[in-house]
Amino acid sequence: MDRLVTDGRRDNARGRGLGHGRGHERGHGRGHERAFGGGRKPEGGPVAVLEAAAAALADLVPYELWAGVLLDPVTLLNVGGCYEHGVSAPWMPRLLDIEYREGDALLMPALARQPCPVGTLTTALDGRLDRSARYRDIYRPLGLGDEMRVLLRDAGRVWGALVLVRSADRPPFSAAETAAAARLSGPLGRALRDSLTERPTAPGLDVRALVVLDSRYETVTESATAAAWCAELAETPARGTGLPAAAYGVAAAALSSPTGGSRVCVPTRSGGWAAIEGWRLETGDGAQVALSLGPASPPDRVAALMEAYALSPRECQVLAQVVSGAPTNEIAARLALSPFTVQDHLKSVFAKTGVRSRRELVSQVFFSHYLPDLPLTGTGPGPAAGESATAAAGTARASGPGRYA
Repeated sequence: MDRLVTDGRRDNARGRGLGHGRGHERGHGRGHERAFGGGRKPEGGPVAVLEAAAAALADLVPYELWAGVLLDPVTLLNVGGCYEHGVSAPWMPRLLDIEYREGDALLMPALARQPCPVGTLTTALDGRLDRSARYRDIYRPLGLGDEMRVLLRDAGRVWGALVLVRSADRPPFSAAETAAAARLSGPLGRALRDSLTERPTAPGLDVRALVVLDSRYETVTESATAAAWCAELAETPARGTGLPAAAYGVAAAALSSPTGGSRVCVPTRSGGWAAIEGWRLETGDGAQVALSLGPASPPDRVAALMEAYALSPRECQVLAQVVSGAPTNEIAARLALSPFTVQDHLKSVFAKTGVRSRRELVSQVFFSHYLPDLPLTGTGPGPAAGESATAAAGTARASGPGRYA
């Protein structure tokens, strides 16, 4: 059996909490809400936020095994995270097939459609865990039992999730523990979203990598820069895996996609953005997947940051005009708005991005994220009411062939 408790913090978490009453859980939950919701930028990148979130939940919801997942807020595909305390490499191919190709109870897209951001396998299956493929094929052989998934939500989007699993000899997650975890969903989601808007600290690699996987996610071949790109992604991989979980997720989605393709924009350790794209290849030996890892294109970076700053579609349009240098009256004419409405949108943009002037908005925030080429879309009445900020910022999320090495 894999070792389930992988560090002293998990040992401490396991030893605490099961004897706590509801009052203790409620008090600690509110303390953690204040700690994560104090308005300060989180220290470290998204991986550090996920690790802190898991530690916070350990005080309220004991568990033996955990993974922190970064999610694309538009597609809900895996784009990184913390996996070193989760299932190890031999179990990953089966887990990927269940999550992306076969389906199961309590998967991320289904949970995201529910009003409560927390779900457990026991509740979803009325206590019949053997109806879950990942329980039958992964958790039960490892001596594990119930699973809890906690979505990290903010600004109407899901930015990540924590997956917590208990050993089979422990009771299932309780309703009180579910409620305690749900109270932290918003503060943790805000901290995670804020971590994605930090300024890059170093330039990224400028040469793309190419990796080819077989249908069991084993590497067939890879280019010289593949290891450097994998190390640059914001993730602590599962033990014994050769690629980041985000790459395996793209590969699994490409294998199951009717069009044979999948693409995500992922954060890097240096604070920038990378793009991973996958294509299904039909060969004489069966299906394979070609993965491209490299710098995110301007539309990729725009879309990711607009989502991270939680700008509305109209705010994205106003922002595009500001970056182009248009004055208020000209912006109003282009977007069929009054000058007062333009100013209101600008005030909202300033508040969300943490700046106080147009000059600071352009020079300090967006040039630091390499966004001088924000697409100038929307010269009429604007996008439909339900259109996302990603669509308003630009839909051409393609980076071109690039250079491979």
